[in-house]
Amino acid sequence: MRVFFEGSAYSVGEGESVLETLIRGGANVTFSCRKGTCQSCMLETVRGEPGEGAAKGLRSALVDAGMFLPCCAHPTRDLEVRRPDPAKLFTRLQLAEKEWLSPSVCRLSFEPETNLDWKAGQFVNLRRSDGVVRSYSIASIPEEDYFLTVHVKRIEGGVMSTWLCDELEVGDAIDAQGPIGSCYYDPADSAKNLLLLCTGSGLSPLYGIVRDALRQGHTGEIHLFHASKTADGLYLRDELRALAREHAQLRYTASLTQQADLPEGVVEGRVVARAFERGPDLAGWMVYLCGIPEMVYEGRHQAVLAGAARADIRADPFEYAHPYQPDDSRKLAQIAPDPELWEALERGPGLMRILTSFYDAAFVDPRLAPFFHRVTKQRAIEQQYAFLADLFSGRRAYFGLRPFNAHHWMIISDELFDYREAAMEAVLRAYGLSEPLIRRWAAVHELFRREIVKSSARGMIIAGVEQAMAPPERVVVELPCVCDGCEAEMNVGETARYHAHGGQLFCEACAGVPSRSRPPPSISP
Repeated sequence: MRVFFEGSAYSVGEGESVLETLIRGGANVTFSCRKGTCQSCMLETVRGEPGEGAAKGLRSALVDAGMFLPCCAHPTRDLEVRRPDPAKLFTRLQLAEKEWLSPSVCRLSFEPETNLDWKAGQFVNLRRSDGVVRSYSIASIPEEDYFLTVHVKRIEGGVMSTWLCDELEVGDAIDAQGPIGSCYYDPADSAKNLLLLCTGSGLSPLYGIVRDALRQGHTGEIHLFHASKTADGLYLRDELRALAREHAQLRYTASLTQQADLPEGVVEGRVVARAFERGPDLAGWMVYLCGIPEMVYEGRHQAVLAGAARADIRADPFEYAHPYQPDDSRKLAQIAPDPELWEALERGPGLMRILTSFYDAAFVDPRLAPFFHRVTKQRAIEQQYAFLADLFSGRRAYFGLRPFNAHHWMIISDELFDYREAAMEAVLRAYGLSEPLIRRWAAVHELFRREIVKSSARGMIIAGVEQAMAPPERVVVELPCVCDGCEAEMNVGETARYHAHGGQLFCEACAGVPSRSRPPPSISP
């Protein structure tokens, strides 16, 4: 049985997944968790069937388009696959209305050419004819507004925003992918208090979420904070004030960060500072964060510190076109020692017991274990102990990898990050730590979410420069070792294939590297 991919044929080994077959054969494929969690390895079927369970977790539209996860695929017959065709993931939208809400924010209302089921707060990826793609959050409620509406902040020099605001005309069509995302209102939360923070056009999804909550009879408190550098960015103020007058549970606060003369009813200050200035206890609250990434991640950190459950936080950071540059050093420097927590951990022994308990479970957890490939449990415990003991005690003697470099090749979703943290917090409660101490520990982890969560692998940052991720390369064995595929011994001088992505080394048989003393085995197409 074989897998055909980009002009090559790969023989499937006993019990291997399609991904394992491609990796062993040296195919340059994207992958990370190998267990169907990150979905980064997704491929498209050309011929054959990938097998039962190969599409687990994928949206029905992707399944209908022939997409599958090779890490979960175990075909029973020959299979031909290819990288996904982006065209199959898009539909067409026609611009029906265009209105300027302020000198810098334009409202675009689209009519889908096919039936779309969206919720206010989700986002769509809009694609121009030249392939430029940007994400925009949905402000409209399908049950009331009919059109799919987005708010676009016009950024001078912006490739997409200037085109959408200045050139796209009513009647024109554009490609769209989605809807995507979980940042929307759930009627099951109707009795919970809601805290919503946004900057600039981050109001777009939250405007829809607030209206949707009120439409569905929300009974809990709703606190909406909207901030902008200048008054131009505080659009829809009159509409939101009117909405607050009509609904006693809604409180609306508008603030400016870079304008001295404040309009009536507008306060000064950053949105996170304003929202958390009274030290609210957010246990049981739902938290929504939309806008510039710096605000969103700071808001998440403060929400966790205030007791919000990670499962109750909905975030939509408007990421920049350029990749995020990790900020480990500044973040580490801002963490103050925590003598109370360190004493509760018996100045070390308690921390070791907690980490041992956590990693005992993590190493057999089907979602977490794949990320410890080629790392012993003891090594994982020791590294994490050194890192956390350094922070909690304040001794600052840790010289190991910082969070970004320690996770640079891993593709970890926000959902998986939350899953890992929930498991850790369960161990902390079993140990007997008080809730305030658990919140402070959890907030330390939350501070580095942006360094850890990502949708694609990245190179390590060395001296401020990101190193390129190398494709599989042929190497000569310099020390006796064991193949990571078949576990056969490899001797000095033999050729092998090294995968820098996962730190794996495969022998001639597994990698298909021709031996100097014999021709490679032939694989008929």
